[in-house]
Amino acid sequence: MSDARPRTEGHAAAAVLCAVLVLGLSGNMTFQAMVPELAVALALSKTEVGWIATVTYLAYAASAPFLVGLTDRVDARAVVALGLGVSVVAGLGSALFLDGLASALVWRGLAGIGIAGTYMPGLKALADRTSGPGQGRLQALYTAVYSVGTALSAWLAGMVLVRAGWRAAFLASAIFPALAAPLLLALAPHRPRAGARARGNRIGAAFGQRRAMAFALAYGAHCWELFGFRTWLVAFLVFAAAEAGAEVERASIATFATVVLLLGLPASLIGNEIAARLPRAPTVAVFMLASAISGCALGASAGAGFALVLALALVYGCLVMIDSAAITVGTVQAAAPELRGATLAVQTFAGSLAAMLAPLASGFLLDLSGPHSRTGWAAAMASVAAGALLGPSALFLLARGERRR
Repeated sequence: MSDARPRTEGHAAAAVLCAVLVLGLSGNMTFQAMVPELAVALALSKTEVGWIATVTYLAYAASAPFLVGLTDRVDARAVVALGLGVSVVAGLGSALFLDGLASALVWRGLAGIGIAGTYMPGLKALADRTSGPGQGRLQALYTAVYSVGTALSAWLAGMVLVRAGWRAAFLASAIFPALAAPLLLALAPHRPRAGARARGNRIGAAFGQRRAMAFALAYGAHCWELFGFRTWLVAFLVFAAAEAGAEVERASIATFATVVLLLGLPASLIGNEIAARLPRAPTVAVFMLASAISGCALGASAGAGFALVLALALVYGCLVMIDSAAITVGTVQAAAPELRGATLAVQTFAGSLAAMLAPLASGFLLDLSGPHSRTGWAAAMASVAAGALLGPSALFLLARGERRR
């Protein structure tokens, strides 16, 4: 009887926070979904596109440790509300004032701060409000719902783009975070533990958790691959369609990209269920190796027919996300309760640093070989996929350490 109430409250909190996350991420893929059009409208090179994508994650990396760590001292609900507000401002600013590389760096950087205040603080808000054997599954659901938010962001941008232009697409991305904020009022207040508020060096203590840090490093490898893939997905599909001579409407490509991103939800949930029944670290390592192989195959397929490209993109869309919830749940479970916010701050920093570098590295390779070169696209996609190989290395060290204990 005593365990029933926490589970019921946990499900209600999960529903609210998942809805907030989906709405709050409406601007997450707006720029990436319009790369072909914005590159022309703003006269951007592929390297400059990479810089714009990179600055989003640079701002995320710079702000996330503070914002996520703050949730050990204040109710995470307040941090999420702040993140949503910043996302609204970023969308409005992009719609009204975006006119070149410099302004794009400013507004997309602000968008990164908004996401940093929404995603992981939301996970901490969920962890604070759940308990019992179903906690890990609810956390996996929240993590997987990130794919829904990014997919709908890409779809929204593509649909508004073809009907009203790219400025209207950015404007639309500002509306939904504003709608999400009132939903937070449905959450019961949470007061952080006194010990968590008093601890001075929480980040340093978080680094002392060997198992949690191994998953945090694996998360960084995952984010290199994931955000590199998402940055170039639409542009790669447009290129592959042109190479194959396929007459595909721009809206159709946006819709297909949305489907690819949506597949991340079931893939992430299934991946976590598998990892929960097997040794988690080795299972995640196998997932990441399979994903890296799939990404390289996708990059090499541009000249092999558009149907094959679409099929491989669907497979890669699943494999690139199959490890996501399994990694984050592993981090949360390995962290001491009073250090969850600090531990997630370290993981978020590792992920955002990798997400920051991946689009820049792949954009440089595209400019080096030429944006209309099959070799350039193969190299760029291989660089994205190769990042995932760092994850199994971190998890192997973890497994070796566990065997010694």
